[in-house]
Amino acid sequence: MDTKFDMDVNETKTGEPLRAIDSTADNNAISDEDRLAQLGHAQELKRQFSLLTLGALCLCLMATWEALSTVVAQALLSGGAPCLFYNYVLFFVCSVCIAASLGEIASIYPTAGVLLYSSALNIWGSRMLPHANMISGVIHVVAFVAILIVLGVMAPKNTSSFVFTEFVNSSGWTNDGVSCLVGLISAVYPFLGYDAACHMAEEIPNATRNVPIAMVGSVVANGLMGLVYVVVLLFSTGSLETLLATPTGFPFTQIYLDATKSRAGATVMSLTLITVAIAATVGCITSASRTLWAFARDKAVPFDAYFNHVHKDLQVLVRAIAVVTIMQLLLGFLYLGNTTAFNAVLSMAIIGIYLSYSIPIAYMLLVGRNRLTRKEYGPFRLGGFLGPVLNVVSLVWMTVVIIFSTFPSAQPVTAQNMNYSTVVMAGWLVSGLCYYFARGHAKFEVPVVISEVVEGVRGT
Repeated sequence: MDTKFDMDVNETKTGEPLRAIDSTADNNAISDEDRLAQLGHAQELKRQFSLLTLGALCLCLMATWEALSTVVAQALLSGGAPCLFYNYVLFFVCSVCIAASLGEIASIYPTAGVLLYSSALNIWGSRMLPHANMISGVIHVVAFVAILIVLGVMAPKNTSSFVFTEFVNSSGWTNDGVSCLVGLISAVYPFLGYDAACHMAEEIPNATRNVPIAMVGSVVANGLMGLVYVVVLLFSTGSLETLLATPTGFPFTQIYLDATKSRAGATVMSLTLITVAIAATVGCITSASRTLWAFARDKAVPFDAYFNHVHKDLQVLVRAIAVVTIMQLLLGFLYLGNTTAFNAVLSMAIIGIYLSYSIPIAYMLLVGRNRLTRKEYGPFRLGGFLGPVLNVVSLVWMTVVIIFSTFPSAQPVTAQNMNYSTVVMAGWLVSGLCYYFARGHAKFEVPVVISEVVEGVRGT
């Protein structure tokens, strides 16, 4: 039989023999290990996460209300309080659509696709990770409630018209609609990170069910918390001119300071965000290292043999974790050296992430729904009507976000506020294409994604 797979047709990619699986079995009726074997992989990582701890990881990695605090300036500059509020609501709804679309795919294909502290916890404290995620999740919720109480009780209040109807364009863009769309950036970051559940699919029992629930659940929970927070925050801003010119550099810090009239109080409130940010760093390294390892397993990155390594005693991706940690350190140094370049990398990350979301969703919409049989779906199935609707909404929305993520933040355009994300993205794409044609195409192993492929190979 002619095959495109560079491996023994009777083995997984890691050399393990293919498991004997009933070809008529429904994907909902087989074990996690058997489903992973159907996809051409052997179980190498411990399934030590639960739905609750994975959900907590996604909650802290998204850190929606905390992330929103740090990026409100662009929306306030682009259209004032209404720009931030309505962009947030729109992003919330569309992010649920995206998460549900990705969750359905993850249910079918459940495979993984403060830095020194984070790295150490990921390597030597891997058994502690689920517990650390739970603690971080508790801090995330408790800090949210505490800050809401402080702002609700102590901060002077704006009018409802200020929050919901008084559009103020201070960005320099002559078209208010364009200005508001440029302000989308303030709502993008709070809704990134829920895909971490996909990367942890090989470390949670009943992945076909729990991964989609963790993804969608974290978006809904964080989205609702963020919605309450953004309303309370906007009612507590005070003068936008004063807020945007704050010497602290962060409008949320000035809001805390104005509310408490105390540097110590504002500092403590700000420290809660830093604490959750540290937890998010741990989650980021956890998720990104699994992504690198999964690509290396399919021989889709340089030095794949080195990164496709699981420590036999620790059962941890030591090498992948180390390189992800180093890359995050380098990004930190980039911020210290050139904030314009750092911002370009962040904008490029939005484009890259949404492109990576768009491709599988588009394929599912245009091809997958026509080819997949009922038994090949996982327990999280959107159905013949809702699925395509959510897919279309997701794709349209991500297209809008990608386009406006390339726009300069303000007019007139200067070297400092120019958006260089397209340049950085083009550089990455060219580098990737060069590697693919020079070496990658000869060794890349196409992932096995349909159970009948493995079963058909076994029968030859």
